[in-house]
Amino acid sequence: MKTLKLALLASLMATAATLNTGAANYGVDPSYSWIGWMNVYENLNGSPGSYLWGSAWGVTDLRAYLTSTTLTLAPNTNTYNPADPYWVNVDGSGAKWMEANFYVDLGTSVGGDTVTFSGNTIANTLVSPYSSVAFIKEFTSSYGWVGISTAPITTGSPFTVSRAIGAGNIAQFGFMTTGPNANPLTANELGTVVIAVPEPSVAGFACLAVLGLFMRRMVR
Repeated sequence: MKTLKLALLASLMATAATLNTGAANYGVDPSYSWIGWMNVYENLNGSPGSYLWGSAWGVTDLRAYLTSTTLTLAPNTNTYNPADPYWVNVDGSGAKWMEANFYVDLGTSVGGDTVTFSGNTIANTLVSPYSSVAFIKEFTSSYGWVGISTAPITTGSPFTVSRAIGAGNIAQFGFMTTGPNANPLTANELGTVVIAVPEPSVAGFACLAVLGLFMRRMVR
């Protein structure tokens, strides 16, 4: 009987862990370590021109705002400086094409697995040429580029993107918002993306409740 109880306990713990972490399945969870990265290109008449450089970026400077209920993504404005021709054209338009990445780096922990990133879009009101996609990126163990898989973000619709990650490779998942650097005075006219932050699953709570009850009974 003791062996059976221990086996059942192990099974419940494994199930609870799967429900909580999702194994290689991920969503928009504020408890993850979200970070920012910006890739900068020349703005070629409203499309990306030649690549210039990339750098770590503050998430609020990306204009990515994550709360317990929503994630909001918006065009970048913190580089807009009309006194600097590197960033702003004479006509006031943004001189650079910004690729704002808001993401989680999984390192090599999921190498050899298929990673899935999914969620629900409340609204996407971005106007052209601005756009945003959900992504999974793959790199070698030394951050050499391998490839990217993306999914569109559409108002009122779920999104799912999956990618088989090579053994020993690095995976990242998140959102990529692109377009010219924008004037903060008119940025509200360019729209936003709003993603739902889901509540913990009922199934996960139920499993944890059963596990807690079972453990209390075992120690009696």
